[in-house]
Amino acid sequence: MRWATNQAVELVEEASHRIYAGYERDLEALADEIVQQNVLADPTTVAARTLLVGEFLTTKSGGYPPPKRFMDLLMLKPQLRRRQ
Repeated sequence: MRWATNQAVELVEEASHRIYAGYERDLEALADEIVQQNVLADPTTVAARTLLVGEFLTTKSGGYPPPKRFMDLLMLKPQLRRRQ
C-alpha cells in the first residue's frame, strides 16, 4: 500500500511540474490571460490577489495548485501589480 501511495504522489508531482514548467516558459502570456479574464478586477490586497490568481491557476491546470516559486515569479509581472 505504501508503494502505491508513493507512486501516486510521484505521478501527481511530475504532472504538476510539467504543467507549471510549460506555464513558466511564457509568463507574459499567462499574466496577460489573467488580466483579460478580469481575475484581479476587485481585490486590492496582495494576499487577496495571490489567492485569486492561485485559484485561477489551479482550475486552469486541472486541479494542480501552483508552486510558491511560480506564484512569486508570476506576481512580479507588471500587469499583475496593483494599479495605482
